[in-house]
Amino acid sequence: MAATMRALPGTLGAGGLTRTFLQVSANGDRFGCSDRPLVVVFHGTGQTGRSVRRFSGRSFDNFATSADAVVVYPDGYRRDWNGARDIDTPAQRRGVDDVGFFADLVDAMAAAHGTAPDRVYVIGFSLGGQMVMRLLQEVPQRVAGAAIISSTLPATYGTETTPPADAAVPVLLFHGTADPLAPYDGGMVSLRGLFPRGLHHSAAETAAYYAARNGITGPPLTQPLHHADGTEVTTVTTTTYGGDSSTPVTLFTVHGGGHQIPNPAHSPMPWFWGHSCPDLVCADLIGRRLLYEPR
Repeated sequence: MAATMRALPGTLGAGGLTRTFLQVSANGDRFGCSDRPLVVVFHGTGQTGRSVRRFSGRSFDNFATSADAVVVYPDGYRRDWNGARDIDTPAQRRGVDDVGFFADLVDAMAAAHGTAPDRVYVIGFSLGGQMVMRLLQEVPQRVAGAAIISSTLPATYGTETTPPADAAVPVLLFHGTADPLAPYDGGMVSLRGLFPRGLHHSAAETAAYYAARNGITGPPLTQPLHHADGTEVTTVTTTTYGGDSSTPVTLFTVHGGGHQIPNPAHSPMPWFWGHSCPDLVCADLIGRRLLYEPR
């Protein structure tokens, strides 16, 4: 029987607020099931769960059919996340507990839809990547794998506190060398010079940080990306730490790429966000490297 995709809005009380999200699944609920993956996609600045779903060409929805996953697109408080950055934003001014919201969301999806607490995968684009970084710092034991897109580590984040024990998590990072908002080589993150968001490390330094967090001590392997059929993707280079470990870290460098979620269906406003990469589909790589391969 062909899979039937459903996209349903939802609400959840968390931290004294009514939080909203969009949930995508296929073929209805699996009664009695308790091992489905849960994929949580955090949106970028000014976006919502619905808009990042469109921005990504709905490519993350495919996990609902290819992996029998429940895919959730949560909404930040006033389109903002209280993530890794220490700046004056609505969520930080109010002290919104987005880590608690994530934990409550995971529990709610497990109870209602049979998702497994140890099969939770988080994806963050731009500001959403900052939320993923905070989760990796504070509750890594609740994350089975993470993907960070067009976002790098704030200059001081993670240096003042020690992460919990057993913090190793496989991490994928995607970043364009021509990103006009979050510079690939590090520096000030801003909205093309407006609304500065503080100094950040480079994409390479961010990958090295997570490799060290995962206890990987060997040098990385850098090579062109290859499709599943072996053909080379000349516009993308992979830098992999700990490729033979259970918690590797891989940086996908998109040469000439902008502030985008590469996908086959939608590359919005390249004049503002920068160019996408027609040879790269983030969702496919996240699926193959995190969801579909047993760890």
